[in-house]
Amino acid sequence: MATEQSIPIDGLLENYEKALTEMGYSVTTKLLFMRRADLIIRRHMDAGLDCISLELIAGYVKEIDDRYFNGSMQKRHHTRTRREIDRFVRYASLGRADALPSPLRGARISLKPEFERIAGEFLAGDFHPNTRCDIRWAVYRYFAWLGEQGYECIDGVGPVQIQNFLLACSQQYSPSGVHNIRLYLKKLYAYLHTLGLSDSDYHELFSFTVNRERKVFPPIPKSDIAKMLDAVDRTSPEGCRDYAVLLLGIVLGLRACDIAAMKLTDIDWRQGTIKIIQSKTSNPVILPLTQHVGEALQDYILHARPESEENRIFLRVRPPHTALAAAVTVGEIYQKYRNAAGLEADKRFHNFRRCLGTSMVSNNVSVYDTAQVLGDRNVESTKPYLSADMEHLKMCSLPFDGIMMQGGERT
Repeated sequence: MATEQSIPIDGLLENYEKALTEMGYSVTTKLLFMRRADLIIRRHMDAGLDCISLELIAGYVKEIDDRYFNGSMQKRHHTRTRREIDRFVRYASLGRADALPSPLRGARISLKPEFERIAGEFLAGDFHPNTRCDIRWAVYRYFAWLGEQGYECIDGVGPVQIQNFLLACSQQYSPSGVHNIRLYLKKLYAYLHTLGLSDSDYHELFSFTVNRERKVFPPIPKSDIAKMLDAVDRTSPEGCRDYAVLLLGIVLGLRACDIAAMKLTDIDWRQGTIKIIQSKTSNPVILPLTQHVGEALQDYILHARPESEENRIFLRVRPPHTALAAAVTVGEIYQKYRNAAGLEADKRFHNFRRCLGTSMVSNNVSVYDTAQVLGDRNVESTKPYLSADMEHLKMCSLPFDGIMMQGGERT
């Protein structure tokens, strides 16, 4: 390993970004990792150092550990931060992209040559970036399993082998995991059948239903939302920014990742709309720029936003005034005001979206219209909001009149 005196900080940040790109990290993940690396580099610059100091980094790690142990940092955040630091230090020490762990699930799974070729060609297809990694993992798991059964290629593989694999998965993974594997294998066999590599696409075989657990998340009470907004100091630049961020989640139901990625050009002030491409689905959505949201954005952009050539709306308050790193930063803003309002800390920013969806359904807005407003690809993603609509659920309840007790004595 290189010594710390031989690791200059000049150009290190740019090379780190190139290495992350080379290894296939997503844009959102890169922004998160680069933010941590930038903090480390700036600490060195503030200390007047030209090369990496392991002693300075150790001091930074101690600060992180102290925040965790005194209760001001959650365990998940602490673990993620330590990993980000370790990842950057490892790259700085070795100076190679392959020093970074692969972001791909199942990257350590080795396949036989024919399966490797088929998987590579299949995964080169038009898949959404958010699901490509999961599809790769499922396909690699399946082909690796076939290899363990003695198969060198897809010849001779049929419904029996597919069923046995899915049965093995059901004993190892959750119902949701089996559900996803089934969907991804269905795509794989449609591809194989199109190329003539399989006699059938086994559509019927992959059409079975997997009963998955679906949690019903209660919406945030309006009184709690009011407490959070009251906790924001709107006279400060940070408060102006945070208030606009919170309103985008509360009023429009935007996801944290979409708020962090919002650009100045996404707002059409004349038409009174916000137009974005959703990060999760890649679907475009046009939302109304309501009065309260518009005023909050206007107040931040005109009076509190730092001078910057950055096109993204929300910037860091402290220099350098770069864009918010990722959705996790929006989540931290949300958590900050939950704590300030004295509310429970087990809720997530995404609950604003659930709250809006439940409110719309409760006010007799159809599931289809609600899905359109929220930008959901299909109504199946919106239907869970029906489960939180207690008032209308009460109308569906049945009386117990006429039902006789059996199997025990009445007391």
